Amino acid sequence: MQMNTQIRKDVPLALYYQLKEELRRKIMSNEWKDGARLPSEKEMCTTFGVSRATVRRAVADLETDGYLEKKQGRGTFVKKRSVTQKLHKFYTFREELKKLGIKETSKLVTFRRIVPEVSIREALRLKEGEEVFWVKRVRYMDNEAYTVENSYIPVEFAPEMTDELIRTNGLYKTLQLFQVFPERAIESFSAVSLKENDSQLLGVEAGEAAIYLTRITYSGINIIEYCQSVVRGDVFQYTVELS
Repeated sequence: MQMNTQIRKDVPLALYYQLKEELRRKIMSNEWKDGARLPSEKEMCTTFGVSRATVRRAVADLETDGYLEKKQGRGTFVKKRSVTQKLHKFYTFREELKKLGIKETSKLVTFRRIVPEVSIREALRLKEGEEVFWVKRVRYMDNEAYTVENSYIPVEFAPEMTDELIRTNGLYKTLQLFQVFPERAIESFSAVSLKENDSQLLGVEAGEAAIYLTRITYSGINIIEYCQSVVRGDVFQYTVELS
C-alpha cells in the first residue's frame, strides 16, 4: 500500500485524530479495499512521522468505529463495510448510501402488471381484481449485490409507469413524475436464511443469514407501495432509535 503523508504538526489538531481521519479516508475512498491488510505500526510511524502510541490510538478508534478488525497473529485488516440504517425517519437506501460515499445502483429484474395474491392485496388495501405493478430489482452498493427487492405499486397511482422510466429515474423518482410523493413508511423485519433463488441473485450461498424486510409506504393517507426485501445480513444492519 502506498501512502502520502497528510499529518501536519503546525495545526491545532491532535496527531492521532489527523492520522485516524487519513486512514478513514483511504478506507472510504477504496484506496484501501475491504479485506486489505494495514501496514505495520513501524511502517506507519515512519511514513507519517508519528509515534507508536499515536498509531495505536488511531487504529483502536477505527476498530471501535467498525472500520478495522484485528486478526490474531495476522495483523489489522480493513473490515467489510456494514451499512447501519437508523429507523427513525423516512429514507431511501440510495440517499443513505450516497451520504456514506457508497455508489448505489440497481438492476431491474421484473416489471409486470399483475393481479396480486391475497396477502399483497390486503397489505395495499385493494379490492379483489385490482392490479399492481410488480417491480423486482437487485440493488448493489459499490457493484456488490446486497438486496433483492420486490415492490408492488397500485396501478391507479401511476397507470403510465414503464420499466424504462424506472431504469432511468429509480422507482420513487418515477412515482414523483406522476405526482405521487412517498412521505412515510412502516417497516417490519426479521431474521431469515436465504433461499436458493435469492442467493443466486445476490451471489452468495443459499442458507446464509439475511434480513427479511417488509415496508408499507404512504403518500398522505394512501398506501402507494408494499415492498418485500431480502437483505444480506453481512452487509447491512438496522438500528432502532427511540425517543
